[in-house]
Amino acid sequence: MDTQSSKVDANKQLSIREAARRLLRFKASKIILPENYSEEAEGLILELLDIQPGNIIDPEIVMSNELETIELFDSENKIVQLGGSEPEDYICWVPGDIHVLWNDFCKYAIALSDAGYPGCLNCGGRDAGEEWDEMKRRSEMKII
Repeated sequence: MDTQSSKVDANKQLSIREAARRLLRFKASKIILPENYSEEAEGLILELLDIQPGNIIDPEIVMSNELETIELFDSENKIVQLGGSEPEDYICWVPGDIHVLWNDFCKYAIALSDAGYPGCLNCGGRDAGEEWDEMKRRSEMKII
Protein backbone atom coordinates (compact mmCIF):
# COMPACT_ATOMS: atom_id res chain seq x y z
CA MET A 1 0.00 0.00 0.00
CA ASP A 2 1.96 2.98 -1.26
CA THR A 3 0.23 5.90 0.42
CA GLN A 4 3.20 7.70 1.93
CA SER A 5 3.09 11.42 1.27
CA SER A 6 6.26 13.43 1.35
CA LYS A 7 4.28 16.35 2.79
CA VAL A 8 2.90 14.52 5.85
CA ASP A 9 5.16 12.94 8.47
CA ALA A 10 4.93 9.28 9.44
CA ASN A 11 3.16 9.91 12.77
CA LYS A 12 0.41 11.83 11.00
CA GLN A 13 0.17 9.02 8.45
CA LEU A 14 -0.84 6.64 11.25
CA SER A 15 -3.67 8.99 12.23
CA ILE A 16 -4.78 9.47 8.62
CA ARG A 17 -4.90 5.70 8.17
CA GLU A 18 -6.95 5.37 11.37
CA ALA A 19 -9.34 8.05 10.05
CA ALA A 20 -9.78 6.07 6.81
CA ARG A 21 -10.34 2.86 8.78
CA ARG A 22 -13.05 4.63 10.77
CA LEU A 23 -14.83 5.66 7.58
CA LEU A 24 -14.90 2.03 6.46
CA ARG A 25 -15.46 0.38 9.85
CA PHE A 26 -17.96 2.68 11.57
CA LYS A 27 -20.06 3.39 8.48
CA ALA A 28 -19.88 7.15 8.96
CA SER A 29 -23.35 8.68 8.92
CA LYS A 30 -22.25 12.19 8.02
CA ILE A 31 -19.26 13.98 6.52
CA ILE A 32 -19.06 17.75 6.99
CA LEU A 33 -16.58 19.51 4.76
CA PRO A 34 -15.90 22.74 2.91
CA GLU A 35 -18.09 23.12 -0.18
CA ASN A 36 -15.22 22.73 -2.64
CA TYR A 37 -14.69 19.12 -1.43
CA SER A 38 -18.27 17.90 -1.96
CA GLU A 39 -17.76 16.43 -5.44
CA GLU A 40 -14.56 14.69 -4.31
CA ALA A 41 -16.38 13.26 -1.28
CA GLU A 42 -19.20 11.93 -3.44
CA GLY A 43 -16.64 10.45 -5.84
CA LEU A 44 -14.78 8.78 -2.97
CA ILE A 45 -17.96 7.18 -1.63
CA LEU A 46 -18.91 5.90 -5.10
CA GLU A 47 -15.42 4.47 -5.64
CA LEU A 48 -15.52 2.72 -2.26
CA LEU A 49 -18.92 1.23 -3.13
CA ASP A 50 -17.57 0.04 -6.50
CA ILE A 51 -14.61 -1.65 -4.80
CA GLN A 52 -16.73 -3.36 -2.12
CA PRO A 53 -20.42 -3.34 -3.03
CA GLY A 54 -21.23 -5.33 0.12
CA ASN A 55 -19.73 -2.70 2.44
CA ILE A 56 -22.51 -0.13 2.38
CA ILE A 57 -21.12 3.35 3.01
CA ASP A 58 -23.75 6.03 2.59
CA PRO A 59 -22.93 9.10 4.68
CA GLU A 60 -24.84 12.34 4.34
CA ILE A 61 -22.45 14.85 2.78
CA VAL A 62 -22.93 18.26 4.39
CA MET A 63 -21.20 21.29 2.93
CA SER A 64 -20.11 24.21 5.07
CA ASN A 65 -18.78 27.58 4.01
CA GLU A 66 -17.64 28.29 7.57
CA LEU A 67 -15.71 25.10 8.24
CA GLU A 68 -12.02 24.70 7.47
CA THR A 69 -11.94 21.09 8.61
CA ILE A 70 -13.27 17.78 7.40
CA GLU A 71 -15.31 15.93 10.01
CA LEU A 72 -16.77 12.41 10.07
CA PHE A 73 -19.64 11.46 12.34
CA ASP A 74 -20.96 8.11 13.54
CA SER A 75 -24.57 8.87 14.44
CA GLU A 76 -24.22 12.19 16.27
CA ASN A 77 -20.69 11.67 17.59
CA LYS A 78 -17.70 13.14 15.78
CA ILE A 79 -15.18 10.35 15.19
CA VAL A 80 -12.64 12.09 12.93
CA GLN A 81 -11.42 15.63 12.34
CA LEU A 82 -8.92 16.47 9.61
CA GLY A 83 -7.32 19.89 10.08
CA GLY A 84 -8.35 22.74 12.30
CA SER A 85 -7.62 23.42 15.94
CA GLU A 86 -7.13 20.59 18.39
CA PRO A 87 -10.53 19.33 19.55
CA GLU A 88 -11.11 18.78 23.26
CA ASP A 89 -12.52 15.31 22.72
CA TYR A 90 -10.06 12.54 22.03
CA ILE A 91 -11.42 11.72 18.61
CA CYS A 92 -9.07 10.83 15.76
CA TRP A 93 -7.61 14.23 14.84
CA VAL A 94 -4.95 15.02 12.27
CA PRO A 95 -3.57 18.57 12.22
CA GLY A 96 -2.37 20.18 9.04
CA ASP A 97 -3.41 21.45 5.65
CA ILE A 98 -6.76 19.82 4.85
CA HIS A 99 -6.03 19.58 1.13
CA VAL A 100 -2.98 17.39 1.78
CA LEU A 101 -4.74 15.46 4.56
CA TRP A 102 -7.83 14.87 2.39
CA ASN A 103 -5.73 13.52 -0.49
CA ASP A 104 -3.92 11.09 1.81
CA PHE A 105 -7.19 10.14 3.55
CA CYS A 106 -8.75 9.26 0.17
CA LYS A 107 -5.68 7.21 -0.85
CA TYR A 108 -5.83 5.23 2.39
CA ALA A 109 -9.59 4.68 2.21
CA ILE A 110 -9.31 3.34 -1.35
CA ALA A 111 -6.24 1.19 -0.61
CA LEU A 112 -7.81 -0.28 2.53
CA SER A 113 -11.09 -0.97 0.77
CA ASP A 114 -9.24 -2.53 -2.15
CA ALA A 115 -7.44 -4.82 0.32
CA GLY A 116 -10.80 -5.92 1.76
CA TYR A 117 -10.92 -3.84 4.94
CA PRO A 118 -12.78 -4.17 7.32
CA GLY A 119 -13.72 -7.73 6.37
CA CYS A 120 -10.17 -8.95 5.88
CA LEU A 121 -7.62 -10.33 8.27
CA ASN A 122 -4.59 -8.06 8.94
CA CYS A 123 -5.11 -5.87 5.86
CA GLY A 124 -5.69 -2.68 7.86
CA GLY A 125 -2.04 -2.28 8.76
CA ARG A 126 0.14 -3.62 11.58
CA ASP A 127 -1.65 -1.51 14.18
CA ALA A 128 -5.23 -2.16 12.98
CA GLY A 129 -5.91 -4.70 15.71
CA GLU A 130 -4.63 -2.47 18.49
CA GLU A 131 -6.86 -0.11 20.44
CA TRP A 132 -6.39 3.44 19.15
CA ASP A 133 -4.50 5.66 21.59
CA GLU A 134 -5.26 9.24 20.56
CA MET A 135 -3.26 10.79 23.41
CA LYS A 136 -0.17 8.84 22.33
CA ARG A 137 -0.63 9.84 18.68
CA ARG A 138 -1.03 13.51 19.54
CA SER A 139 2.08 13.46 21.69
CA GLU A 140 4.02 11.77 18.89
CA MET A 141 2.90 14.55 16.58
CA LYS A 142 4.16 16.95 19.27
CA ILE A 143 0.71 18.45 19.69
CA ILE A 144 0.05 17.92 23.41
